[in-house]
Amino acid sequence: MSLVEGLISVSDFVQALFPSSNILKQNVPLQPSSDSFVVRFQNERRESETRFHTVIERNFQVVYFNSDIQEVLRKMDSLSRMSLNKRIVIPIKDSLRYMRIESFSFSQPFETESELNAITGVLSVQVREARDQETYEKIMQVNSRIE
Repeated sequence: MSLVEGLISVSDFVQALFPSSNILKQNVPLQPSSDSFVVRFQNERRESETRFHTVIERNFQVVYFNSDIQEVLRKMDSLSRMSLNKRIVIPIKDSLRYMRIESFSFSQPFETESELNAITGVLSVQVREARDQETYEKIMQVNSRIE
């Protein structure tokens, strides 16, 4: 799974939970609009799990903007509950595979320069990838001779 596929998949996940909200990817606009989310890549850690698999842990920052502070808290609380209680996996775009949600945390709300309220959350996901394995030609015929 590429980083871009992960970003799109997390954005689609947030869009499915809040279909009326505007979802932006990666870049926070200078003048964000009310009732909008920004999903951004934050960091990644790869670890060798076995000789055949790699574990990829990624953190995505989810920022929500709204003029109403109570709505900011409601939406982020709802996202937190939905991501850990109802949905434990996020489908990867154009794939039959999933990202497993490990945790979701969010900070205290703050006021932006454009007088909107905002809150920042961090969604941690994990995916396992198989390593490329060397392939060998199959044995087509085995003969034995017993004396």
